[in-house]
Amino acid sequence: MQLSIRHELPTDIKDIHALEAEAFGRRQEADLVDRLRADGALWLSQIALVDDRIVGHAAYSLIEISQNSDKWTFPALGPIAVAPANQRRGIGSALIRAGIEIVREAGFGLLFLVGHPAYYPRFGFQPALPLGFSSDYVKPGGRHEHFMALVLDQSLIGCVRGHMRYHRAFADT
Repeated sequence: MQLSIRHELPTDIKDIHALEAEAFGRRQEADLVDRLRADGALWLSQIALVDDRIVGHAAYSLIEISQNSDKWTFPALGPIAVAPANQRRGIGSALIRAGIEIVREAGFGLLFLVGHPAYYPRFGFQPALPLGFSSDYVKPGGRHEHFMALVLDQSLIGCVRGHMRYHRAFADT
């Protein structure tokens, strides 16, 4: 398997939409990516190719962390999708690692996501709530392990904290 990862091109958009819909078994995530792109909120969009065929996609948008009058902006991963026939072959992992490198190179000290708590810790993600971050995806007193952060700059912990808000398009998903 010859895997390559690159930024999306305008000619990839239709195939990305189809891949997202196939991977999730519904259109909501595909429509979300399209809306983020249309709103100029898709900070990074990477595709994974095998034999020049798109088999994976990772979307990153910018989120806002706020506490009182303090506000910070960081990227968030999601959605990420791999074609069902190509899952469990390391494609999602390769996309995540490539995205983390771009986030690091861009100078961001934190990366957020909402995802499976058994999968993402292998990349260094940890529950965000104990780090001082809340989210609309975490109900007071409810489970929180799926809301995670990757700390790329330890000096931010304790200095940056507050409530995380995704782009408004996520509320429709």
